[in-house]
Amino acid sequence: PLYQFITKKNCFNISVNVERKEYSKFIKKIKIKKNFLKKANSFFKNHFSNSDKILGVHFRGSTYKTARGHTYPPTVSEMIKNINNLLKKFRYNKIFVVTEEKKYLKELKKEFGTKIIYYNSYRMENIDSFKIYPRKFHRFKLGEESLIETILLSKCDGLTYVKSNLASFAKILSKKNQADHEIFFGYNFVSSYHF
Repeated sequence: PLYQFITKKNCFNISVNVERKEYSKFIKKIKIKKNFLKKANSFFKNHFSNSDKILGVHFRGSTYKTARGHTYPPTVSEMIKNINNLLKKFRYNKIFVVTEEKKYLKELKKEFGTKIIYYNSYRMENIDSFKIYPRKFHRFKLGEESLIETILLSKCDGLTYVKSNLASFAKILSKKNQADHEIFFGYNFVSSYHF
């Protein structure tokens, strides 16, 4: 979240929608450092060819399952069903996955095998990535990995996601006419998750 909304009665995060017109003039002024672009471009060239049709998947977990004001993320089975439908309908042959949960990546790899491509970023198991420090410069590295994954999502032919600033920024960065496959199950107002 880009800012917090705080009242006397409650405190919860609200994400700013970076796709809104009033923010676009500021977003367009953001310049990404060359070393991050170089890492993303190198990864893309090493894992994809010009003939690939790539589905970008941003599969949120962690706090999205319980944070008020956020959209509900899909369960693993719902995401697998969604991806299978998109593969058949749009004939994607590769899937680039961005997720912060190890379990999610493991299940997608089990289902889709060698079609799955992912960046080697930190993934949580049971504890939120922001509540622990398992490596030196952990917070900086989380930011770097998220930025590189966002650049890579921007290079995909289509995106499937639950609304987030990472997916929104990937769409803004994209130089392609990406197919938009947004998933929407409503908003979490009561800090609970559907299973």
